[in-house]
Amino acid sequence: MVKVFKSETGKTQVLRSYDGLLASWGTAYQELEVETPYGTTHCITAGAAELPPLLLFHGVGDNSAVMWLLNMKELSQHFCCIAVDTLGGPGKSVPGELFHKRTFDQVDWISSVADGLGLGDFYVAGVSNGAYMAFNYTVNGPGRVLRAVCMEGGMVTAPVKSMIHTLMMMFPEILVPTHNNLLKAARKLSSPASGLFDKHPEVGEHLVLLMRSHNQQAMFAHKLQPYEKEKAIAFRDKLYFLLGDYKLGQKRELTRTLDGGGFRYTVIPDAGHGVNHEQPERVNRELVGFLRGSEGEL
Repeated sequence: MVKVFKSETGKTQVLRSYDGLLASWGTAYQELEVETPYGTTHCITAGAAELPPLLLFHGVGDNSAVMWLLNMKELSQHFCCIAVDTLGGPGKSVPGELFHKRTFDQVDWISSVADGLGLGDFYVAGVSNGAYMAFNYTVNGPGRVLRAVCMEGGMVTAPVKSMIHTLMMMFPEILVPTHNNLLKAARKLSSPASGLFDKHPEVGEHLVLLMRSHNQQAMFAHKLQPYEKEKAIAFRDKLYFLLGDYKLGQKRELTRTLDGGGFRYTVIPDAGHGVNHEQPERVNRELVGFLRGSEGEL
């Protein structure tokens, strides 16, 4: 079985912090477990059941509690939101025996989660690796996605290069993983103009805890599906991408791919890789506007 956390002590600390963040969401929520062939998937729902369903996916090194801390109160007014803890990520999902490279199928897993929740068609959105998951499921899934918003990510053209680039952004602080160094590394991914970690120090503290506690090798079962331009273009009208303007030049490969395929995207001012944390009000407007089909009113 995959070991998600480096130690039981670290796991306990993460889950205690996780629950504390949920209490700060500012809206009613419900936690539930969905059994899939690949393990138990933890989901957090918020919003009235009769509202359109929206599956939300977080990034590699975080979880649903911190990812949607500043968005869920507003989004749950418009959608029945379902925040999914990725299998292998530092949340509450528990990988099973089939969660390894030889047998894990990310698209099938997402479909299994949706089936377990009794969903038909639905919206999807995600940040970073969650943006890739939203994009990949839209393009390579069974056609259940109504519309998708991909934030600070999406299609993958050079997975190894992308991983190295992200690591280099946090260099050299990650070489000496003290609390202060890891907080500095997290700050380097966000625009200084957003003031994120000063306004919301709990986000930085939780991210540091995750960096210290998560066994990132637990995510290696998630094999990346390379971008196929002609296949993706067929879904162009369902896709919308949001990028932060901070270090936009370092995202040239993504913007070239978006431009080359004629995909719609917007660059959000004063935001970096944590765009939904750094500019939550703007991101919420963009999400609601596009997903509900009123992007012309933004």
